[in-house]
Amino acid sequence: MNLGEKNAVPVLLYLFHRVEDSLHGQPAIVLFDEAWVMFGNKVCSPKVKDILKTFRKKNCAVIMATQSLSDAKNSDIMDVLIESCLTKMFLANPAARQDIPSALYRSFGLNEKEIEIIATAIPKRDYYIVSPDGRRLVQLAIQKKALAFLGISDKESIHRIKELEEIHGDAWTDFWLKEYLKKGRAA
Repeated sequence: MNLGEKNAVPVLLYLFHRVEDSLHGQPAIVLFDEAWVMFGNKVCSPKVKDILKTFRKKNCAVIMATQSLSDAKNSDIMDVLIESCLTKMFLANPAARQDIPSALYRSFGLNEKEIEIIATAIPKRDYYIVSPDGRRLVQLAIQKKALAFLGISDKESIHRIKELEEIHGDAWTDFWLKEYLKKGRAA
């Protein structure tokens, strides 16, 4: 996507085509990470809309991940996101009670109590799930050692991990774990 629409759109459309051609009824999952990029694209968003409506018939689950509810809400496919994405997972967000985020959560069908749950949830541990089977706050029971690797996404930690890998090769994990636990980052 960093190469601009001129390069990205043809590649995405080709990938969509290849994935669709590969679906013959076998169970499959298609993951769109950073889906916000496709929400705002006039060529890709209609294709994503079609995928959301048709891949279920091909025994394919579609997972869309975005950190921006506003991009989803302001997209041309918001109606299909609400209708076709029956299960939604919301991350902890201390700002959820504020006016603009709160309105975004309400547009996804959440009420004040649910927004409060999201606002008080613990980041990287608590997730609020909305599905046809119910609504509930869940916790991933990830132990400290696993969280040291699975819960890292900030630039400084990633940079440090790369440094340790350059210095220690395959043994970088031992050094990272010691640093991580020493800082008391794992709750």
